[in-house]
Amino acid sequence: HSFQIYLWYIMLILGFFITSVLAFSVGANDVAILFGATVGSGVVTLKQASILTVFETKDSVLLRTEVSTTIQNGLINMEMYNPHTCRWVSGGISRDN
Repeated sequence: HSFQIYLWYIMLILGFFITSVLAFSVGANDVAILFGATVGSGVVTLKQASILTVFETKDSVLLRTEVSTTIQNGLINMEMYNPHTCRWVSGGISRDN
């Protein structure tokens, strides 16, 4: 029983780490797409784009609960995973072949 709890914490920490890295990379890609062409064409300077990136980050932080709520209530049937929380975390960090 203690091994299952230990495994649960390891999976939780691993899942948090993986989702943080993915969120950072997706956010960096969004900013690059958003400001790459405008800086490259000279519409805004790199300094202006850096300042605008702060607002882009602020918006993503403030809107994350709305996105999570939409995914939780609108896209994924969480009732299927309620009795099997360990399986839910396992499914979140694995992929289908």
